[in-house]
Amino acid sequence: MTHTRENRVVELASFTTAAEAEVAASMLRSMGVEVSVVNEISSIMLPYINDNLVRLLINEADLERAQALLAAPPEE
Repeated sequence: MTHTRENRVVELASFTTAAEAEVAASMLRSMGVEVSVVNEISSIMLPYINDNLVRLLINEADLERAQALLAAPPEE
């Protein structure tokens, strides 16, 4: 099986809370970037476990654009 940039999944970012991750994921989705949120439920149910971060996963082909969108200052 051959992996290409279009179908390889990479981690974009991680957050300490599900709320932060969902805000970022929602913004990315509104800009046309497909996002998966991982560990959302476990971070809520088991917040005391170390490294229980909520992660955003995206297609590698969208990585540069998604990084730029997350880094951009919010519009007023």
